[in-house]
Amino acid sequence: MLSDILQTVHPADLAALVLFDLSAAFDMVDHSILLQCLQQTSGIADTAVCWFQSYLSSGKQYIHQGPNKSSVSYLICGMPQVSVLGPILFVLYMTDLLRVIDSYGLLLRMYADDT
Repeated sequence: MLSDILQTVHPADLAALVLFDLSAAFDMVDHSILLQCLQQTSGIADTAVCWFQSYLSSGKQYIHQGPNKSSVSYLICGMPQVSVLGPILFVLYMTDLLRVIDSYGLLLRMYADDT
């Protein structure tokens, strides 16, 4: 990033570096918004969207303490982080933000959940 600033800025220019670290970003991905992004932005439709919906909706959680176990809750946000798809889906999820930043002519760099 520093090399981008040094190559772009002239001596009389002003440069600002803004960093976003999206804590637990992969856990905060809303499934319905992600599926909308896949359809509208990426052109993924029908069978493929159903496959992604099935993949995302397979997540569940419960609390287990000693012999007691709560009822199972299915997740409506977040995605599996152990797959190759996680980072790719996250970037697709962030597409609208990327477009807004680009529309202002700003230089953007992303690495996983750091923007």
